[in-house]
Amino acid sequence: MSGRNKFLENARISFHCHQGGNVLAWVLFCMAFAALARPAGAADLPSKTEPSVFQPPPPPEFNWTGFYAGVHAGGGIDHFAFPYSITVSASGFTPGRSGITAGGPFGGIQAGYNYQLPFFHIVAGFEIDSSVSGIRGQTSVNGTLSSGLPVSAAFGSKFEDFGTARVRLGYAWGRFLPYLTAGFTYATTQTYYSLAAPALFSAGSITETRTGVFPHVGAFGIGLEYALDPNFSVKAEYLYEFINARSVLFAPAPGSTVNFNTRTMYHVGRVGLNYKFDWLSPLPAPVVVKY
Repeated sequence: MSGRNKFLENARISFHCHQGGNVLAWVLFCMAFAALARPAGAADLPSKTEPSVFQPPPPPEFNWTGFYAGVHAGGGIDHFAFPYSITVSASGFTPGRSGITAGGPFGGIQAGYNYQLPFFHIVAGFEIDSSVSGIRGQTSVNGTLSSGLPVSAAFGSKFEDFGTARVRLGYAWGRFLPYLTAGFTYATTQTYYSLAAPALFSAGSITETRTGVFPHVGAFGIGLEYALDPNFSVKAEYLYEFINARSVLFAPAPGSTVNFNTRTMYHVGRVGLNYKFDWLSPLPAPVVVKY
């Protein structure tokens, strides 16, 4: 029993023991009882203040802003027709046309930066990539020189490596990012031939890195990227990369030449895995505690 309650109980007992007291004692008792009983009752009431409640913030909407880097793998294919001419000293020449179907796998790395605009869910960015390639193709031809003697040759090209520098423009549909992309490309190609003619057997090759500016050189395509979590994403992409045809001339012997056109134009499909770094990415939402 608290001190206040003990006081009230003693006062009640004292009053009953002195019921014959005067009216003044009765009034003083009532005033003391009321003064002490009111705070005691208020102290015993339950608190109306609710305890603090932790309310976790809603899951933040995924934001594509930030630097990223990753790896990719895929394949490319193309078919192109080209003219050629063969001249053999003292045996004449022959012109003709043929075609090469080239294809093969490739794989490489990429890096870039995305910025998600604060309106319309537009995502703009750029990307560079480089790939080691096994894309190659070859064709054989048989003909007759102007002297009537037979001749045969093989023409081929190999895509050793290539890369692009492109802009990307997409729409952030939650964790999905469909996008368009376009830019420039380069390629290191090996062009080669072999020739069998009267009194002449030869073979040769030339390797060069080709690039340039639009409309002679370029790359464009479409893609779809999906964010697995705040850092990792996967993508699928189609590109058409082109470097216009160039003439290649070989001189296997005095008075003899082999000339044909080659081009680097490929339909490319690939898949990739990216890791988005937190540099320049938006800060997470703060934790909120409500009372």
